[in-house]
Amino acid sequence: MKHLLRTLLLSLISVTTFATIHQVNAGMFYYTPSELTINVGDTVVWINDGGTHDVNGNISSLTGNSFDNPESFDSPSTSTVGATIYTHVFNIDGTYNYDCSVGNHALQGMVGTIVVNLGSVVDIIENSENHNTLETAVIQANLAETLSGDGPFTVFAPTDDAFDALPAGALDDLLADNTLLTEILLHHVHSGNVLSTELTDGMEVPTLNDDVLVVSIDAGSVMIDMATVIQADILANNGVVHVINAVLVTEDEPTAINTFFNEKDVEYLYSINLLGELVDRDSKEKILVDIYSNGRSIKRYNLRK
Repeated sequence: MKHLLRTLLLSLISVTTFATIHQVNAGMFYYTPSELTINVGDTVVWINDGGTHDVNGNISSLTGNSFDNPESFDSPSTSTVGATIYTHVFNIDGTYNYDCSVGNHALQGMVGTIVVNLGSVVDIIENSENHNTLETAVIQANLAETLSGDGPFTVFAPTDDAFDALPAGALDDLLADNTLLTEILLHHVHSGNVLSTELTDGMEVPTLNDDVLVVSIDAGSVMIDMATVIQADILANNGVVHVINAVLVTEDEPTAINTFFNEKDVEYLYSINLLGELVDRDSKEKILVDIYSNGRSIKRYNLRK
């Protein structure tokens, strides 16, 4: 049951945050562009420039045979100028052929092709509107080329909000220290594919900075160390991306973030568990929330046995 709940939860939150919208114009007798290359999860919108047209990705109007697309699609026709003829989200990679089935439009050359690729983990980050800081950090640390390689890589990707939640000045200082920035970024990357269905409670996931991340599963919530997975299984051609809501730091050695707490005179106050009960900071509770004097809270997985 716990595995089923986890699978359902992670399926529900795997939405189109990373999608790009592409426009194709349709007129007499054309689709422009007639050839388009996009990534999985992207949306294509067809707009009518004039005439009566549809978007037929099912049965070829020229041969009468199936296009044999990875998935079929079809639309009603419209003659309204400027109207949206059809909108489709492409969630399966492959090559899609389509035409306009109105009259002899296909015979007149009104055909199109869309190639849907799985981008790299870097492409996924770059195409996300919620990962601008991570994109900047990856580029600055010279990791874009590495993470665009064969892999496979599993990337736990903190959102912009996660970086914004760091102590005041922490992000600027991190971006000014490439060695430390690289260390922290590599702590978010595993060499290999780890899908949500493979995560188990207490599982250790090795990272590229020779550390480990600990998986905690409780009441349908999946945590990677102190971060919660908020979007899972975004597939790439060289791995997979899971979105998390906190920046991960190493536990066994001094880190930038711990240093920033001290430098900024931020004082630890107390810890609570997921029920809101006060607990000892070093207790054996699996998931703790540390409360600090500046009002911030850090949810973490307690590694103490």
